[in-house]
Amino acid sequence: MLWPEKSPRAAQPPAEEQILRVSELTAALAALVQDTLPASLMIQGEISNFRTYERGHGFFTLKDAQAEIPCVIWKDALTRLKFKPKDGMAVVVRATVKVYEPQSKLQLYIETILPQGLGALELAFRQLCEQLRAEGLFAPERKRSIPVLPQRVVIMTSRSGDVLHDVVTTAQRRFPGVQLLVMPVPVQGANAAPRIAAALAEINEHTAELGGVDLILLVRGGGSLEDLWAFNEAVVARAIVASTIPIATGIGHEPDTTIADLVGDLRGPTPTGVTELTIPDVRSLLQKVNHLAQRQNEVISDLRLQARQDLTLLHQRLHQVLQHDMRMRLLRVERVAGGLLKAEPRYALAQAWRRLEEAQTHLQSVIRHQHISRTALVTLLAHRVERKAPTGTVQLAQQRLANLHQGLTTALRRNMQRVSQKLEAQGRQLLMLSPQAILERGYSITTDASGHVIRSQHDVFRGDVLTTRLANGVIRSTVGESRQGSLF
Repeated sequence: MLWPEKSPRAAQPPAEEQILRVSELTAALAALVQDTLPASLMIQGEISNFRTYERGHGFFTLKDAQAEIPCVIWKDALTRLKFKPKDGMAVVVRATVKVYEPQSKLQLYIETILPQGLGALELAFRQLCEQLRAEGLFAPERKRSIPVLPQRVVIMTSRSGDVLHDVVTTAQRRFPGVQLLVMPVPVQGANAAPRIAAALAEINEHTAELGGVDLILLVRGGGSLEDLWAFNEAVVARAIVASTIPIATGIGHEPDTTIADLVGDLRGPTPTGVTELTIPDVRSLLQKVNHLAQRQNEVISDLRLQARQDLTLLHQRLHQVLQHDMRMRLLRVERVAGGLLKAEPRYALAQAWRRLEEAQTHLQSVIRHQHISRTALVTLLAHRVERKAPTGTVQLAQQRLANLHQGLTTALRRNMQRVSQKLEAQGRQLLMLSPQAILERGYSITTDASGHVIRSQHDVFRGDVLTTRLANGVIRSTVGESRQGSLF
């Protein structure tokens, strides 16, 4: 269908004008745009209102300060991008301008998007770093400990190149006893990232069949950012995090940093450097063992010397404790001996008489004190009466004084009689309990030549000289034969 040409003649009547349907108009507009504009344009602007739908296609608006235009990027093109488009991002897009005929809407169909300022790979690197950091995958506490002495190590790298040879040579030179297993993987190209992730999962799945793996070395030689990009993919980062086996990385040269380095458990500056960090040097180990052995001998010598000193000190303290214990035992024996001496009947009787005399003396002193106190009180009262009272009152007071004096005398006499009776009763009790009274009842006390009282037949032996005290005398005898007797 051709677009109608303008006639220079006067306008024809409306009945003769061509009438178009809406679809015909939009088709004409689409054909005009297609014929007028290049097949592909580079357009600069800012992304706004970016969104995706279930099928994976992306829709957004590309705008500048004066205008905006809707954009569509199909799923295939969107997945080829190394970064995620975001609102506010300044970009240059390669696109085709078309008319969406059902809505007569002019829009751009995006082939690729290039960020302005940063390169696409660098922007993608930063975006993935932010995402994984927010998920906590870079946190030090999440990472696994590298074994001090790994016995079986898997080397993941390409078979081609010098990296594998350098790592194997370095590991065997440092620790000849380490067992090295090689897992060949591509380290560059579009398929490298999924192959590396699959190889990590395979090693973890079959670690028991391999006899147990202590460490994985993920290494690669130097290269550009594009060459190292397989180690910046999210699939590799998540496979490293999911591994139950510690992973050490040595990717590129020292300035190079990949996301695999950031999520790995240990990062080395180079493949050889990470090998030196993880594989112990047998010579250094021997030096450490010798140093520890020497230190152990020194510690044992110090412990022996300290033990001798402690034993000497303990012996001295034990000797002091034994001496103190012997002194205390001797003091207790002396106290017991003194108590036995005090238990002698004559000593007990003398002590009882002494206490009785002290009680009598104290009682007499108390009586005298009371008599003096009351006499002084009576005299004081008499003087007061004489000073205050008239004659009748004086006579009455004198009569009361006489009565008080008589009552006091009677009370003192009664107290003296009561105390005397009590003393006599105590005296009779003492006499009844005295050894002499016991002897007069027919008992006797027998002692040996040293004066010790004989209480059992086992206290004497044949030929011992004994002294038997009776109520009216003393009998000396010599032991002939001793035997068990009975009073009844």
